[in-house]
Amino acid sequence: MTTLSDPAEITIQLVPLDDTFALRKAVLRPWLTPEEARASWEGFEEHFHVGALKGGQIVSTAGFVIEPHPDYGDAFGSVQWHLRGMASDPSLQGKGLGGQVLAFGVAELARRLAAKRQASAALWCSGRTVAQSFYERHGFTPIGDLYETPGTGPHYVFWRRVDAA
Repeated sequence: MTTLSDPAEITIQLVPLDDTFALRKAVLRPWLTPEEARASWEGFEEHFHVGALKGGQIVSTAGFVIEPHPDYGDAFGSVQWHLRGMASDPSLQGKGLGGQVLAFGVAELARRLAAKRQASAALWCSGRTVAQSFYERHGFTPIGDLYETPGTGPHYVFWRRVDAA
């Protein structure tokens, strides 16, 4: 894996949901309209979004939402967060940026758990098989059978435990 030539040019921070849609559309689901993309985040108790900004533009992002997994609720425990919509600009993939965004988000989740006096939570995602080594490097374990998501290919459910800060 190569690294960014000048990591100082990247800022990682919490960002508004609407600011993430252009990158997510380009990388993950180009067929979604802005309205469909927004609707997919409505109705959740809580969510937050992390962005890596380069020149003021989001070049990597990840979303975190309180959402129990429909099949693994008992295995994951009572507090569950879903990692959704993780995407990086293709020209910056493989340089560690996605891992930095994920680490920032996990730290934010740990802070939120502590603020609510929750000891830990399960963090799960539906991850593409091409990203399996990425998720495993960051402490996730696949669970269950391989499944196909229309338009996006084969996936596993990946999960890990996040302890309060």
